[in-house]
Amino acid sequence: MLSFQLKKRLRHFTVELSQEIGAETLVLIGHSGCGKSTMLKMLTGLLSPDEGSIQLDGRTLWDGSQGIQLPPEERNIGYVFQNYALFPHLTVFNNVGYGISSLEQEERTQRILEALDFLGIRHLAQAKPAMLSGGEQQRVALARALVTRPKLLLLDEPLSALDVSTRSHVRTELKELLQKLSIPSIVVTHDYEDARVLADRVAVMDQGVIIQSGNPKEIAQYPASDFVAEFIGTNLLPHVEPGQEQPSFVSVHPWHVEISEEPQPRRYQWSGKIRDMAFQGGFVRLHIEGEVSILADVRVELVESQNYKVNQEVFASVRIEHARVVEGAVVKKRTRTSASVEPTPIPMGGKRTRWKGLITAAAVILAVGITGYGLKTDAVNTTATAAPTKEMFALVAANATHPFNELMETFEEQHPTVKMGATFAGTQILRTQLEQGAKADIFLSADLMHIEAVKEQGLIDEFFPVSKGHEVIVVPKGNPAAIQGLEDLGSKKVKLVIGVDNVPIGAYTREIFDNAKTGYGEDFPQRVLDNVVSFETSTKQVLQKVGLGEAQAGIVYRTDVTPDFQQKVEIVEIPKEYNVQATNYIAVTKVSPSPELAQEFLKFSLSDDGQAIFIHHGYDPLN
Repeated sequence: MLSFQLKKRLRHFTVELSQEIGAETLVLIGHSGCGKSTMLKMLTGLLSPDEGSIQLDGRTLWDGSQGIQLPPEERNIGYVFQNYALFPHLTVFNNVGYGISSLEQEERTQRILEALDFLGIRHLAQAKPAMLSGGEQQRVALARALVTRPKLLLLDEPLSALDVSTRSHVRTELKELLQKLSIPSIVVTHDYEDARVLADRVAVMDQGVIIQSGNPKEIAQYPASDFVAEFIGTNLLPHVEPGQEQPSFVSVHPWHVEISEEPQPRRYQWSGKIRDMAFQGGFVRLHIEGEVSILADVRVELVESQNYKVNQEVFASVRIEHARVVEGAVVKKRTRTSASVEPTPIPMGGKRTRWKGLITAAAVILAVGITGYGLKTDAVNTTATAAPTKEMFALVAANATHPFNELMETFEEQHPTVKMGATFAGTQILRTQLEQGAKADIFLSADLMHIEAVKEQGLIDEFFPVSKGHEVIVVPKGNPAAIQGLEDLGSKKVKLVIGVDNVPIGAYTREIFDNAKTGYGEDFPQRVLDNVVSFETSTKQVLQKVGLGEAQAGIVYRTDVTPDFQQKVEIVEIPKEYNVQATNYIAVTKVSPSPELAQEFLKFSLSDDGQAIFIHHGYDPLN
């Protein structure tokens, strides 16, 4: 049994969770940035909560009031990383046995073989990860987590690395394996299909709290809010009965929505324009916007026979037996609601009639502060009392997460009607999002090549250096390999983890090795690379592996070693003559919805006050 009560203050919200999980699979689902990974890190010990406690099988892993804080390696928790994090140079056998290398050889071998047999991959024991399919790699990652005989299993986006054709059958296999384990398991995902198949219980998370939980069928049939409904791909629609002042809500699956050019004698009916048509096999998913936002799955032959088109006005209705009334639903979108419709003869022929009065435009608005408007069945207020909010959005290289959060917070204080949000990821990912039409105001790149490419494509006019930093070696607490400096990475047998060569930290790391040839010999880069046991796509993954003791050293930006990670790792500086200055660049995009505010934010970032924030977070002075 896992029991925890956790509270952790983040920038825009507080993660506040309380759960009890038996021998079952809880799937935690929510959008990126809602606090899912923060919860996993608190459970594993990579991040300390502000308040609360964690108990696993009657053993206290963390308790803020009692000062109990077990390190990650003593918590007996299995962790499967999003990209599986297998060591490319090791066989499957040695990958699985990596975490139990301290055991006697006989017991270690027995445990490895048991894990391989349990997952049906004993025949792959001598293969290397590059020789395996995505599903096989996932099984190896699971075996490595299970060989330690954990009391709790955590899986972070376990299917996201798989292609669409592989994902379906691997998802089913994973479900069977989790049922066989019979231990508390938590799966984090943003894909409801993963949750539907894997979960004994689903918890939908938003802004640090669980807003609805239940079995997959309950969640799909009775979404508690429009957020949940949108997330799981169903409809939660407002409806006003005759004489009713406040709307009720009905949950309707997209495949039960019927489309017509004329209104139907139905109790539940709405109107709007077709905004998008997505062909999906034998049906077309229509996105209809008007009185409400509706998803409708319509057979291809019907769409073709009626010649439906984007921007065409249509009526969407549902038979009464397919509408499920949801009590106490919370809707935060401003909508007009449907009215009950008495059966009325439909005029035949002639010009299309608007049927005024058939659909009542009952605008219902509930002010819920500066973040927007809400709609509840128990409280209606037709006057908005909050000042209008201007939203801004930024695409930001992950290494600048902490200073950029503080920049946004300070900018919001200076501009009370502005609310800022950001996506933090690798620069290549952010560049792709921008190229695909993301409506961002600000783009912050950790790579000169990427921001120059974005400028060449006409997505920005100009860009500026906004921060500079340098790289460091990180080692686990206690420095078990006794690494004193950069030279040791090539002169000792060290389990080293570094970035892949197509992300900035990986490129900078290799440049450092090349620079060090002058002091440590021409073969120094190769000697160091021979010690690499894993290549990662982000500095966070490097730090996690070092912090968990899965590697004896890693190379990251100095600024990545936040206070939370400082509890898990130690820093070894790299000589200045070999180190590389890592520069971040900032720009206002040409697709910015708020270009004037974006320019203000850029100027603030480059000002003395903005630069002081970067320096506070460990960056080097810009000039």
